[in-house]
Amino acid sequence: MSHFAKSPHIAWFTDTLDDVNGVARTIRAMSGAATRAGKPLTVITCRGAIDLPGIRLENFSPLVDFKLPAYKAQTLTVPPARKILNYLRREKFTEVIISTPGPVGLAALLTAKLLGLRTVGIDHTDFPQYARFLTGSAVLEGLAWRLMDWFYGAFDLVYVNSECYRRRWTRRGFDPQRLGILPRGLDTQLFDHRRREENFWRRRGADRGKVLLYVGRVSKEKELEFLAKIFHELSVSGAPIDLAIVGEGPYRAEMQKKIPRAIFTGPLGGGELGAAYASADLFLFPSTTDTFGNVVLEAAASGLPVFVSDIGGPKELLTPGMGQVLPAGNLPAWATAVRDWLQNPTARDTLTLTADQIRRERNWDTAFEKFWALTVTKAIP
Repeated sequence: MSHFAKSPHIAWFTDTLDDVNGVARTIRAMSGAATRAGKPLTVITCRGAIDLPGIRLENFSPLVDFKLPAYKAQTLTVPPARKILNYLRREKFTEVIISTPGPVGLAALLTAKLLGLRTVGIDHTDFPQYARFLTGSAVLEGLAWRLMDWFYGAFDLVYVNSECYRRRWTRRGFDPQRLGILPRGLDTQLFDHRRREENFWRRRGADRGKVLLYVGRVSKEKELEFLAKIFHELSVSGAPIDLAIVGEGPYRAEMQKKIPRAIFTGPLGGGELGAAYASADLFLFPSTTDTFGNVVLEAAASGLPVFVSDIGGPKELLTPGMGQVLPAGNLPAWATAVRDWLQNPTARDTLTLTADQIRRERNWDTAFEKFWALTVTKAIP
């Protein structure tokens, strides 16, 4: 029997909404699709001033805010829990979705339990692996797992981003009936191979040959040290390549020291980001901590072949014609794969056919329809 009333009213809580990351982009895209579909979905956060037209938003003033030690660009805020509780009760919400296990997510979980609302959690981020990468401490990694077990164990339903993470949670004792895979979409207007500009990267310093591209947070847990090793290995052998890194993060200064020849653009947005993808030649994403990998789909939809690691969620996105899955951390395998591709690059016609298929099948309105149907109709055992 479902816990839902005939007219669901859903609140989606997040600690991040105006930041440049996959979680925030997913929530903004899904909530925008909800508005277009006329569905009663309200995003609730606590971020100070935000201007995000096209979504239903309730933004509480924070009691206090603070920077994360490992991510100075990331601010967390402590929300007014009592005001949130009164708001949920007054507006007669029937369900709470929570994307982040930060202060806003914790306050949302507490208030939802006090009101007897159904709760749905979304596991966007592999925090235990992040803890291991950023601190090198097995103790902190274990602590992160215990916190994740406690937090997600409190939900009626939990969405993960890929099959490998569903199996991972099942191995940790989660009831498979309480786990689902989150439908995901793509901005099919922005990420398009037709945005290719032949001189885009040349204007930014590319002068050696094919442009290898990475897009994402410039942070250690993305295996960027390994990416630097790949580039160095190829460069010393005389491979005709440039490396472009789009994004910002705490590891940027270190990366610029390791590979001073690489092109660092910082964060890009809008048409400039679309052109950055479409104007490159090969997308490298060696991360082993990503639960999904929005950038992998964005690159493929932009007409790039993609190389990803065999650990994590991105490998599940690859279909024939998209690229290769390579052994994580295996430098000879990655260097050989790039050299082989340089000798025999994927035909442009093949890449554009694959890109067009991805863009037909992946859009946020369709993803939201699937998400809404699964979330609203799924009965709780």
